[in-house]
Amino acid sequence: MKVAWTGIWSLVASLILLVAAQTQEFSLKVLELKGSAEVRLPDGEQRRVRVNEQFPVGTVVRTGTKSMIILEWLPYKARVKLAPETEVQLMPTRVLSLQSGRIWVGTPPPPMGERRFPLPVQCKQVQIVSSPDAIFSVACQPDGTVTISVDQGSVVASVGESIITVPKLRMIVVTPQNEVIGPMPLTKNEQLMWDMGGVR
Repeated sequence: MKVAWTGIWSLVASLILLVAAQTQEFSLKVLELKGSAEVRLPDGEQRRVRVNEQFPVGTVVRTGTKSMIILEWLPYKARVKLAPETEVQLMPTRVLSLQSGRIWVGTPPPPMGERRFPLPVQCKQVQIVSSPDAIFSVACQPDGTVTISVDQGSVVASVGESIITVPKLRMIVVTPQNEVIGPMPLTKNEQLMWDMGGVR
């Protein structure tokens, strides 16, 4: 059953990506910045980030120490909050890749007549597709450990041959050896991360 749902989510995500790609370019727009952040553009240019800038596919955004940035992931209109010392890249495949650090991701309720979309995220060896209503967090530790936690909705994570559904208020930990621990209730530490920085 999990494989069937994953296949359905993948198909839905692919179709949405195709339709969205035909109507609007994928990009990241800076909504809010506290502290400092740098951007590396696809042409190799590196510089500081400014509020209201919009960056194309291939761009890398990195927050400094004691810094935070909120990006709008277009055309999904999703919010992506980067913790301090976090790096993400909007890949040519239109997937948001977490290189290091922690992100919180979710799409606010849309206006009448619009809808939310599944969001494709990757971190190391883990591929993630969220339900349209999901608000979730992904953390990538220096040793390669990946933590995924869900506040609302659900996500489907693919790790090697394993497909795992992570429901609301649950989390999984993926070790560098691709061992999956969970789904389990949020640990006190993970709850603290949500309380300190989540996009709820």
